[in-house]
Order: sequence, then C-alpha cells, then structure tokens
Amino acid sequence: MSVRSRACVAAFSAALITAAPAVAEEPAPPVFSPSTLPYPFSSAVQVGDVLYLSGDIGADESGLAVVPGGIEPETRAMFARIGATLAAHGLGFDDVFKCTVFLADMSEWPAFNAIYAEHFTKGSYPTRSALGVNGLALGARVEMECWAWNPQSG
Repeated sequence: MSVRSRACVAAFSAALITAAPAVAEEPAPPVFSPSTLPYPFSSAVQVGDVLYLSGDIGADESGLAVVPGGIEPETRAMFARIGATLAAHGLGFDDVFKCTVFLADMSEWPAFNAIYAEHFTKGSYPTRSALGVNGLALGARVEMECWAWNPQSG
C-alpha cells in the first residue's frame, strides 16, 4: 500500500473514531411521586425528561369525594389538582404536551372543552384524546391524565 493510501486510511479511521457517538450515560431510573391519597398509585412519575401524571378527577380537598355541581365544578377542581401536581415539580400547564380525557357523558364535552381551553396558551394546545367511558372513580364526570416536558439535564 502506498504512503498516500495509508494516509487516506489513517485519516478515514480517525474521522470514524471521532464521529462515533460517545458512550451513552446510564438512563436514570423512574422517580415516583407518591400520592397523598389512600390508593395504590403515584401522583406522577418522572421518566427521562417526561413527567407522567396519573389521571385526576374533580375531587374535593380530601380527594375522597367528587365536588358537587356537575361537569363544570368538577372540571375546575380537576384542573386545580393537576395544576398542584405540576407546580410540585416546578411546572405549569404550558409544559403539558399530551392529555387524555375521559368523560362519563360525551354530551358534556363542550362544557369541559371551554374550561380546558382556559388553561393552555392558544396555538400551543397539547395533543389530546377525549373518550366517552361508562364509569369513573368516585362517580366522577371527567378524568384527565397528562404528560409534561420536564428536562432533567442541561
């Protein structure tokens, strides 16, 4: 092999070595935020840069009964509970990028949707699915779970 060929092979090899990705750090294990309620679930779990919030309903301060009055008070109480979970992690609704909504009666979707829109910046709404279901915990009318962006590095 000529000197020129060896130089090309050496340069190519050096380029490959420097272009190789660095050894990835071991991913951090999930971090569980225990619920204050007497039920077997976490209020949120941090995995990588995403905070996954458990579904929440429009419960009263005890978390053991739904607020009275129907879909509108329940939706407002639900957002207050979700907002408190986000705030406990230094986040707000603008950090939420995905929501799944469960409604006991799809005819209540417009009332829910009006309150939902109050909590997010227009034009930056999270992706969302809304499903009609035949029952929710404690007889709730609405439940919502969210995913929020919560970078852990940088």
